[in-house]
Amino acid sequence: MKIETCEIFHDFRALFHGVITMGKIHHSKRFLKVKKMINTMYGKICVMLVDDEPSMLLTIATLLEDEGYGVLTCSGGKEAIDKFHDGVFTIVLDINMPDLSGLEVFEIIKSKNQYIPIIFHTGYNEREKRVDIRKHFRPHAYVVKGSDPEQLLDTVAGAVESYKNIVENVKLNEALRERNTLIEEFNRSLEDKVKRQVEEIQRTSRLKSYVSPQIAETIMSGGNNKYMINARKLLTICFSDLKGFTEATENMEPEDTINLLNEYFAEMTKLIFKYEGTLDKFMGDGILVFFGDPITFENHAERAVRMAADMRAKAHELRKHWLESGCDIDMCCGINTGYVTVGNIGSETQMSYTVIGHQVNIAHRLQLEAKAGQILITARTLAGIKDMIETEEIKNVKLKGINKPIDVYNVVRCRG
Repeated sequence: MKIETCEIFHDFRALFHGVITMGKIHHSKRFLKVKKMINTMYGKICVMLVDDEPSMLLTIATLLEDEGYGVLTCSGGKEAIDKFHDGVFTIVLDINMPDLSGLEVFEIIKSKNQYIPIIFHTGYNEREKRVDIRKHFRPHAYVVKGSDPEQLLDTVAGAVESYKNIVENVKLNEALRERNTLIEEFNRSLEDKVKRQVEEIQRTSRLKSYVSPQIAETIMSGGNNKYMINARKLLTICFSDLKGFTEATENMEPEDTINLLNEYFAEMTKLIFKYEGTLDKFMGDGILVFFGDPITFENHAERAVRMAADMRAKAHELRKHWLESGCDIDMCCGINTGYVTVGNIGSETQMSYTVIGHQVNIAHRLQLEAKAGQILITARTLAGIKDMIETEEIKNVKLKGINKPIDVYNVVRCRG
């Protein structure tokens, strides 16, 4: 603190007792600043006292100081309005003053702080006037000058205590509003975050039903805006089917049929995801898989053929205990490479990420033409992988729904 201690107390004494000059008490801005500082230092409650009678101002100020209050004295209404600040807890206000009446001061200060308690301290003793003032202005209290000083002190004490409670409640309400605002912002942020996470989980779940978990994670980590959109692409399509399944199930219980299919599909799905194919759908005992989308592979034909060969080998393993149950079932495949339309197809309520087009139909017709254990591929599929597989050529195959006969190739085995 830059002000010397002796200077503080000198100004403090001058401030509270005042210097009576020309019938009024004058306080410099410096006195007010020091007084406010000292009140803050010593934790005193500030009471504003407004009266144009110097003797009354000094008498009441002394009474309040003796009670431990810090007193801010004002010799007129205009001065009171200028000096009023947030540190004032109660105002003791005269009504009849020459420059500005206490009633006018009341309205102006209440417009600044509606909660501040104001006690009218006046010589008006007529009951009708007091009732009228209380009715129109609603002061905290009305104390007649010259009455018992203890009455005024008790009234001030009650007003101060009331204002303390009001201030505390206002602070609590402000804190609650701030907290509620923070909670609302947090909840909105949390809702948005949860919504985004749920959407992310749903997208990932949908992806994982089509492609291997590794591909799904790759797509999601890199952003999926460019994936799984409608487009025309060069892909390799594979249809697989179980030959003899319909006949075998005629003598099977429904539960056994479902268990057989679940076992078969579980093993086939592992191989589809191993070669990073996209599982389009299960169709009864059939499977539709395509390669080259949503992740583009240059070797999609090789992946499709190697997957089909492994699927055939796995089906032969399963066939052993199928035969023990009296089920003579074997797998066959049809594979074709060509340009197809790929994307989300369906309605608002039911969408499917699938492939359509003439080249898809050819792959399906090949699967229908294939015998048990065969993997039939087209020349387009064979073109890029001749050195990787052994095949048997089958010439002039007439496929259902295809105008011209075509040469197809049965995959005997994969090399390497």
